Amino acid sequence: MSVEKNTVNINTNTNGNVDTNKTFISDISVIDIINMMLTFWWFIVVFAIFVGGATYTYFKVSSIPVYKSTAQVCISNEATQTSTSVNTNALIGATNLLPSYIEVLESKQFLAQISDDIDNKYSVSDVKSMIKFEGVESTNIITITVTHEDSHVAYLVASSIVSNAPSEMSRVFGGGSTTFTEYPEEAKSPEPMHTTRNAAIGLIVGAAIAMMIIFLVNLFDTRVKSKDDLMSRYGLPIIGEIPSLDYEG
Repeated sequence: MSVEKNTVNINTNTNGNVDTNKTFISDISVIDIINMMLTFWWFIVVFAIFVGGATYTYFKVSSIPVYKSTAQVCISNEATQTSTSVNTNALIGATNLLPSYIEVLESKQFLAQISDDIDNKYSVSDVKSMIKFEGVESTNIITITVTHEDSHVAYLVASSIVSNAPSEMSRVFGGGSTTFTEYPEEAKSPEPMHTTRNAAIGLIVGAAIAMMIIFLVNLFDTRVKSKDDLMSRYGLPIIGEIPSLDYEG
């Protein structure tokens, strides 16, 4: 693997002068890239720590602890259903109608009932932002997740959904049954904020950005730094080399 770095047009005529008629291409090999990174390893480390620390601080300061209360409801489009004999057609029908059931639970009218249950402390839009309804794939089960900064509020909203959902489903669909397989509980601890994970991602991203900066700086650096660089770039012999001398006095 190599990366084209510079294109220099040169030509040496019979008088030994250099003009710009011949194209010369200098490449950066994988070894060159590795050497770049090893030379400036300190920059990569410092930049990675800076970005990782900034990411950690941002999420630590800005993240607000939230609590979850969850429930699960099993929907059937039959009025009754025994636990020992499941009607396959009814199960398939309920599964196909799952998006419609979720639409009903997300309707403004139903959410208004939830708002009323918690003494209208939160508007319909506020209540909607707390709740997530999600159908379990290939089943007739809906998972209800309520998230809020106050664990008790999350629990009250989830409990209200459990209380009101059966009658609302029956009213809209004119039958069927709604059975809750999991009832909500009040969370005792907040959800993980993954601050450490985000900081680790910040470290990796910071290191990647630092390496990209080093690569680009070297890619566009056209300065001649040594006799070897001069010979490889122009293909001309070096007659002599004058060292850099520092005089005092």
